[in-house]
Amino acid sequence: MNMFDKIAINMQRYFIGYFISIMIALLIFSIEEPLRYKGLFTLLSLLTIILFVKAIHTKYKTELIKEESEKNVKEERSALAKFDKNFNLTFATDRFKGMMGIIDGNIIDIYKNCSCDDTFIDDMKKTLQKGLSFNSMVELKQGKSVMYIDTFIRKLDNSTISKHKYIMLCKDITPYIENQLKSKDDLLTDYLTSLPNRMKFTEDYRKRSKKVINYADTMIYIRLENYEEIHEFFGFKIGFKLLKEFSKWLNENLPSIKSKLYKFEHNSYAIYIPDRFTLYELEAYLKSISNKVNKEFLTIEGTNHDIDLRIGVARGRKNLLKNSYIALKEAQRLNKTYEIFNKKSIQKDIYINNLKKNREIKDALNQDRIIPFFQPILNIKTKEVEKYESLMRIQNPDNSHQSPAQFLDISKRSRLYPELSKAMFKASLQRLEYIQKPITINISIEDILDTKLSSFIMRKLNNFAHCELLTFEILENEGIKNYKKVANFIKKLKSLGSQVAIDDFGSGYSNFEQILKLDIDYLKIDGSLVKGILSNKESEIIIKTIINFAKELDVKTIAEYVSSKEIYDKVKLLGVDYAQGYYIGKPLPINKMKL
Repeated sequence: MNMFDKIAINMQRYFIGYFISIMIALLIFSIEEPLRYKGLFTLLSLLTIILFVKAIHTKYKTELIKEESEKNVKEERSALAKFDKNFNLTFATDRFKGMMGIIDGNIIDIYKNCSCDDTFIDDMKKTLQKGLSFNSMVELKQGKSVMYIDTFIRKLDNSTISKHKYIMLCKDITPYIENQLKSKDDLLTDYLTSLPNRMKFTEDYRKRSKKVINYADTMIYIRLENYEEIHEFFGFKIGFKLLKEFSKWLNENLPSIKSKLYKFEHNSYAIYIPDRFTLYELEAYLKSISNKVNKEFLTIEGTNHDIDLRIGVARGRKNLLKNSYIALKEAQRLNKTYEIFNKKSIQKDIYINNLKKNREIKDALNQDRIIPFFQPILNIKTKEVEKYESLMRIQNPDNSHQSPAQFLDISKRSRLYPELSKAMFKASLQRLEYIQKPITINISIEDILDTKLSSFIMRKLNNFAHCELLTFEILENEGIKNYKKVANFIKKLKSLGSQVAIDDFGSGYSNFEQILKLDIDYLKIDGSLVKGILSNKESEIIIKTIINFAKELDVKTIAEYVSSKEIYDKVKLLGVDYAQGYYIGKPLPINKMKL
């Protein structure tokens, strides 16, 4: 509190006391002469209340400044850093900079500076992106000496309104380790399960690789898949007990006498067999583990928990950890209990390229680089652009763009597709006010059947003021598997004022009977039919049938892939209502559109 604040508070206290004294005197006089003193009494009462409120506000403001000042001092004394949503460093105290030897960059740079490998960093990023905290001890080499640092990262509570999304606290535990640990083995042990940790595995593997051996070692990378679900639902105490029990279970089910079990970060384990272990023995062990997983469970505080594992296996003398991790990811993708690494079957290069693409998608999501391109849709009768179709693109850091053909399949395999759909939907709504014309948004049957995604769309629409400017194009190339749910979704859209189109109609899966039951506004003729309309008589007949069918239902038709004047003239002659394609206009980002 500065001198002026003290003077202000003392003066306010003085005047409040003074006015209260006068008010008491006036109250006494007003009993004898109410008309004479009533107005003055009321005025002094208001002044007293105003001063009292002002005094409280001044005190609150002073306390708030004091609290913020103490918080800043406390932060500056800590080895603390903050990061944005892309894990880039946005703030660091001098103590943090001095300890970690870094003044800019991101979390990945910090951990790589501590000799952490890609699998460690991948686990860290996934844990944080799921909203969980991440805690790990790292080894930082400084010349010939080594510093052991305990790192803790979590998401900030105010991350929705601040540029700071994550906070990282570091503590130098080197003195503690040097004074308290009895041997080096304690340093290389997971504190929760008492198993050797990743650091110990790295040391063992390095020593082993120096020996000349004529047979292959075996690495089994294991992940307890349902740990996160149990941790989130039952709490961290039950989660930790589960990891301990699972460690015991694994120890009781090791493949050979010379096998060694390690506890990696989070819910990951590894079994290293530095001994001759035939492929026949390995497959027998993996089948045995799979059978046990299906029959057994872990009991924690009276509750039985299933054991849901994914296992990646690699054999050889080099890159055991990396190859077993690749096999683990392949087992997850194929939803198999285990997968053995094989260059021919897993196609390592393809996987690495997919992993790279997967990271590009994640980065684009985190950096808001999922953007819509808009392609005009022409009303053939009025010859005016009546609306635009919103088409997904990924904007690369160099401002080039990727089309869905380059990333959509991979996003579905890596389960990022729902997040892409959400990002695209939000981006389309945000740009609608600049276009000032109706837009169409693509949505698949899978999107509608995905409860979380369809609920997200409905929540956004319920808070959106111009649903009447939206048309949802439902992709129909796989048929309508759950007619009732799709019909209910369309009913909700229509109740909000939006329109509905069936995309790629006539592609080979079209069910005219089901379409008759749906309350739709447009049929979008499949592009493969439109492209062949000039040379393929069958395509022309199908398009005529669709047009007649739509007119009977009072539904408008749209021809896409109208790439030339000849195709445009043909669809116009047949009676199509709308045309879309490169002849009408190419898809463009909003900053390049002529609005």
